[in-house]
Amino acid sequence: MVEAFEIDSEAKLIESKYDVVEVDTNKVLVFVVHENKTVYLWRGKNAEIVTKLIGTRVAARLSHTYPDYRIRPISEGNEPAAFKHLLGKKLK
Repeated sequence: MVEAFEIDSEAKLIESKYDVVEVDTNKVLVFVVHENKTVYLWRGKNAEIVTKLIGTRVAARLSHTYPDYRIRPISEGNEPAAFKHLLGKKLK
């Protein structure tokens, strides 16, 4: 099971209501992957610096909720194969 969220400017997680989450260069997204106990923090190239910093804080808070999970920060353009596979498509 994977939970996907967008981080807003008020440090709130907005849960995705869609089966497929599209990455957007202007956003910071969080994916909680329960199968491999990983939290991916994806930061788009054009996301605001403040939102990227907020994303880091939100990921740290999630580590309290999921203490056994690894936090994996990812910058757009440097996505590992496992993350690309998670999205089910090749990222540009």
